[in-house]
Amino acid sequence: MNTESLKHLAAVVDTGSFSEAAAKLGVSQPAVSLSIKKMEKDLGLSLLTRTPSGYRPTREGTEVLRHARDMLDGEQRLLSAVERLKRETSGRLLVAASTIPGEYVLPLILGEFKERFPGVQLEFEISDSRRVLEYVVTSRVETGFAGLEEDSGLLAFERVCPDTLVVVAPPGHRLAGKATVTPAQLAEEKFILREEGSATRELMLEVLAGNGLPFDKLNVEMQLGSASAVLSAVESGAGISLVSFWAARLPLSDGRISRLRATRLEAKRHFYLVEARGAELSLQGHAFHRYVSEKSGYLTEFARGFLSQ
Repeated sequence: MNTESLKHLAAVVDTGSFSEAAAKLGVSQPAVSLSIKKMEKDLGLSLLTRTPSGYRPTREGTEVLRHARDMLDGEQRLLSAVERLKRETSGRLLVAASTIPGEYVLPLILGEFKERFPGVQLEFEISDSRRVLEYVVTSRVETGFAGLEEDSGLLAFERVCPDTLVVVAPPGHRLAGKATVTPAQLAEEKFILREEGSATRELMLEVLAGNGLPFDKLNVEMQLGSASAVLSAVESGAGISLVSFWAARLPLSDGRISRLRATRLEAKRHFYLVEARGAELSLQGHAFHRYVSEKSGYLTEFARGFLSQ
C-alpha cells in the first residue's frame, strides 16, 4: 500500500465514481480499480460498496479513509516543507577541497546539485589536503573534501569514495605493456612528485619507501603543485609518477600517458567529507552534505568500473 492507493480511495469516495476519480487524478479508470482491489486484498477488508447514488465507503472503509486522509495531509505538509527548504536553501557556500576531489571528483556530480538547489552559490577553494583540514578546524569553511584522515578529535570524517594511485609513464615507455613491473625496475627512473602537504605525495612516498625506494634514494626530477601539472610533465617525457586514477583516467584513455602495471605500488585510499565535530551546518551546508553522501555509491561504482579495466 502506498499513498497513490490512498489518493485513489479518497477520490472515489469524494466523487462516488471510479471514472470521475480517474479523471480527477489524471489516470486511467482500470488503474484506480486495480489499485483499490489490491489495497482491499492486502488489508483483508472490503472498503467500498456500490449504492444507487454511487460508491460509498463501508464501515471499515470509513475508518481506513479517516487515517488515509491524515496520511495524505501529512504527505502534503511534508512536500510543502521540502519546497520551503529548497527556497530557503540559498546563499554562498565555500567548500575547501584538495586537488583531486576539487578538480576531478566533485565536478562529476555538481550539475545535478545545482538543479536541485539553484539558489546555492557554490565556491571551491582548491588547496592541499592538510590546508583543507586546517581551514575546517579554523572555521574558514564549514565543509571540506580531502584525501587525508587524521583523528585529532576536532574533525568528523565521512568516507565518500575510493581512490587508487596508479603508476604512470610517458607513452612508449620501456616498461609499458608489461604484465608486471617490479619496484626494483623503477629504481633508476626519474620521479615527479607533488608538493609538500599533498596527501597524494605522502601516500606515494609511503608506498615507495615500503617497497625499497625511500625518498633519499629517489631520483627526483621535479616537484609540482597539482595533478594536472604532474600529468603534463609525465606526458612530456620528464619522468614517471604515482597519480590518482581520477586524474589519470582521461589522459590514459586518450593515450597521452601509459599505465605501468606495478601493482605493489598501486596504493589505495579514500576521499572524505570533512567537517568540524559537533558543528551546526548552514542550510546550504546540510544540503551539500546530504547530496554528496547520496552520491557516494555512484562515485564508488564509477571508480570500480575504471580500475577493473
